[in-house]
This record gives sequence, structure tokens and C-alpha cells, in this order.
Amino acid sequence: MKIAILRNNKRWIIGTLMFLGIVINYMDRVNISHAILQIKTEFHLTSLQQGLILSSFSWGYVLFMLLGGYLVDKKGSRIMGALSCFFWSIFTGLGALAGNFKMLLGSRILLGMGEAPIFPSNAKVVKQWFPLKERGRATALFDSGSYIGSAIAAPFIIYLMVTFGWRYSFAIFSIFGIIWSIVWFYYYRDPENFKGLSNEERAILPIQENQESDIKVKNPIKKLLMNRKIIGISMGFFCYNYLKSFFLTWFPTYLVMEKGFSLIKVGFIAMIPPLVAILGELFVGYLTDKMISKNIDVSFARKIPLCLGMLVSSVIIFSVFTTNIWTAIILLTISYTALISASPGIWAIPGDLSKSKSMVGTIGGIQNTFSNVAGIIAPIATGFLLDRTGSFVVPIILSGVIAILGAVSYWFIVGKLEPVI
Repeated sequence: MKIAILRNNKRWIIGTLMFLGIVINYMDRVNISHAILQIKTEFHLTSLQQGLILSSFSWGYVLFMLLGGYLVDKKGSRIMGALSCFFWSIFTGLGALAGNFKMLLGSRILLGMGEAPIFPSNAKVVKQWFPLKERGRATALFDSGSYIGSAIAAPFIIYLMVTFGWRYSFAIFSIFGIIWSIVWFYYYRDPENFKGLSNEERAILPIQENQESDIKVKNPIKKLLMNRKIIGISMGFFCYNYLKSFFLTWFPTYLVMEKGFSLIKVGFIAMIPPLVAILGELFVGYLTDKMISKNIDVSFARKIPLCLGMLVSSVIIFSVFTTNIWTAIILLTISYTALISASPGIWAIPGDLSKSKSMVGTIGGIQNTFSNVAGIIAPIATGFLLDRTGSFVVPIILSGVIAILGAVSYWFIVGKLEPVI
């Protein structure tokens, strides 16, 4: 019985591997937000310099994202997924050797370049391996790794920092990624080339659909950049990532500076929003698939939870008006959970907008490029406003307002979800 279940669910084994890869991805990505609490003292950093360090990952991410998405479509998810994880892990390890502000900045930029192809790669895998009615759950599964990774990273990094120093977390985390890249390269194949695929599972996969629609498009990036729907999802994702960047970069510092928590307590409190958010994301992924399986319009099924999530996430604004610490933590947790509940829709949309599997990585790369421009701007803007005002009030209100604008973009500018290329 167990063997039969495994034989007919290769797609979910692959989905689990993607989940584990994203866990490692986010452990490497967010370790700096905790380590900065020691680094700022060692390197004598101002708030603005901290913002530059916290945003520098996104510089490399944006620089390589379009090319990374394009290479995913050209070389495939097996090669690009493995190479992406291998190189970002090497660059994470290099961060442990940084002796000053500039060296650390450089290692974080390289880390961003290394991580750039992985989400477009995963979006392509979902398009190839999962039927339409399962793509919400598949996307929620791999994307939930980002919040597990964030949650695991918090207490682990704090423990290593307090016991051995911040450099050890960078060195240890790099090993996990190298192991994953080897496993992925060894195991993963596209469904048409996967030798262990049963006839039962092959029958429900969109193999024929992807082959029939696998057409070549001349100057695809230029055409996509001029398309209203692509502009809309890129603007919406920018707004989404602006608020998310606060949680990924400044949240631990906020807990120490604004709420007076000790370093040890921060490690555990920082786990709360991502752990709760996982439940919201998995539920929305399930709900979306359920609606689609009942023949509810794909646009409605994707966009309703996406837009509602971004609107509700703006409750972060009210957290600055309460003096009660735990009320603020609850509001921040609601905000983050609502925001992350939008993720299954965001990463399923590239597949919805592409007739061909050969364009999913490119569309994912375009939207992720714009989203990570926010990853550059948000940490620097927060550091700048923190230096000017001495508090997080203005940066947090700004983040909440931008999230509302993101919902508007997805609802009104994107319009109906249908193939554009």
C-alpha cells in the first residue's frame, strides 16, 4: 500500500524536495536579519549602513533575476535548480569570512545572484508536474518552506550567535544547501523523462498539454514587459515584497529597539509570524484548488484570496498605535499571515499567464525582478527613516499603505487571468 502511494505520487515527492530547498534558501537569506544585531557592533554600522547590508541581497537578486528566469526556460529546472542552490550556498559560506562592511556587502550581493533562479524554476516545475486543480497546493507547499526556513533560522542563529558568534551560522547553513543541490540534480527529471513514473500518475499530469503548447516566441521579454497583465502582477508583487521585506530584514531589530526584547527572546518571538503564516498559506492553497476543481473561474479563485490577503495585511499600521507589546505582536502576526496567504496565487499566476511551459520561468523572473526592487528599496528606506525619526512608526505605516496599493494593482490592472504568450 505504502509503495503504491509513493509510486503514484512522484509529483508530491518533487514538491517536498522543492519545499526543503526553499527552507534552506530562506535560512541563508534571513540569517543576516538576526546576525546584524552583532555585526552592527563589530563593524560600527549606522542604521543606514545596516539598511544597505539588509537590502544588498536584493541587488544581486534583481541583477540576475531576468537572466535567471530565462536560463530556467532554456536549460531546465534540473540544472538551474541545482546550480542555483550550489552557488548560493558557496556565497553564504563566503559571508562568514567577511572582515568589514564592504566584504559582507559583496557576499550578500553574490548570494542574491545565486538565489535568483530558484523561484522561477519552482514555478516551472509546478506547471510541468501538477494539473491545474493541484497547483495552488503545490505552490503553497514549496513556498511554505520560506516561512519554515525563517522560523527555524531565528532560534538557531541566535543560539549560534550567543554561543559561537554570528559567522558560524553562515558557515553551517552553507553545508545544507550543497547537500540539497546534489540530491536535486540526482533525482529530478521533467515528467516526460522521469523513468519511475507510473501510468496512473502519468495520466493526470499535463504532459501532453505542455508539449502541444511548447511554442517558440520571438523577443518574448520585450513583449511581456509591454503587456498590461505582466505590468500589473509586477507592480502588485513589488508592493507585496515591500511589506514582506520589513519582516525579513528589520523585524528582529524592531523587537529589540522598539519593544525592548532581549536577544534570546527575539529568537523565539520572531518565529511566531512565520509559523502562523504557514497555516494561512496552506489553507489558501487548498481553498484555491477546491474552487478550481468545482469549475469556479481561475481568476476569481486566485485573485480573491490574494487581494484580500494584501488588504488585511495593512493592519500592521495599527500596531504602531498600541502601547501593549503583545497586542502589537498579534497585529504583526495577523499582518504577516494575511500577506503570506497571497503567495499561492502569486506564484501560480506565471503558469496561468503562459500557454507554454517554456515561458513560465521568464514570466516568473520578470515579476520577481520587480518584487525585489522593493527588496532593495524597503530596507534602505526603513533605515533612512529610522535615522531621521528615531522610531519605526513612519516606516511601518508606509509599508501598510503600499500593501493596499498592491491589492489594487492585482485586482484592477491585471484583470482576467488568461495566457498572454
